[in-house]
Amino acid sequence: MRLTENMINYNPLPIPFHKPFEELSKKEANDYFDWFISNVGERSDYLRGKVASGLNISEECLDFSLDSLKPIWMWFLQVAEVSKTPKDVLKKYKKSMIGQPKSYVDHMINNHLNEELSVFTEYVLRDIGMYIGKLFIDNYPCLKWTIKYTPKSYVYVNVPLIVGFIDDDESYPKPFHPDMDPIFVARAPAMKLFEKTQKDDDLYERCMKWAQWVPSE
Repeated sequence: MRLTENMINYNPLPIPFHKPFEELSKKEANDYFDWFISNVGERSDYLRGKVASGLNISEECLDFSLDSLKPIWMWFLQVAEVSKTPKDVLKKYKKSMIGQPKSYVDHMINNHLNEELSVFTEYVLRDIGMYIGKLFIDNYPCLKWTIKYTPKSYVYVNVPLIVGFIDDDESYPKPFHPDMDPIFVARAPAMKLFEKTQKDDDLYERCMKWAQWVPSE
């Protein structure tokens, strides 16, 4: 892996395992949860320092308010890296699509799967996710961290989640309680980088939607 200047200048927090979340035992999931929560404060402060330095602003502007997400995302878009998908990964993608029409496989490989976020960018997104988690937990006492071990097919199984939200969308059964994976909340708008449709307020807008699902006291 080639180290970019951004990676050299960023002190990442390596994940303590290399297994898919759905393959973790309950003990492994608990260990990861404890590791994650224990690093939220430190990594949030590290991120604040990098953003403040990069944008030449005071860390006081990064006060865990929803508005503070705007400069954080502005900085992220300045440093985020999109790299070519390694050939061995492309081979795995192709293998997973065996049986699909060749035109479909070629379209997916050439237009959707040929690029990926760099390792550095994924590290930054996890730190931003931790910042988002601290933001919601600190500002809304009705929310809490938790972890769900089943079903194994659940998209957020064994992942640190924030619960306590209520989505009043009429299309959902009532009451509907969405689970927040703060790292996914950070990563989702980063996908716009592939289509070059990203905006400085993407993360703010996404988190504002979650804030609307916080029940009133």
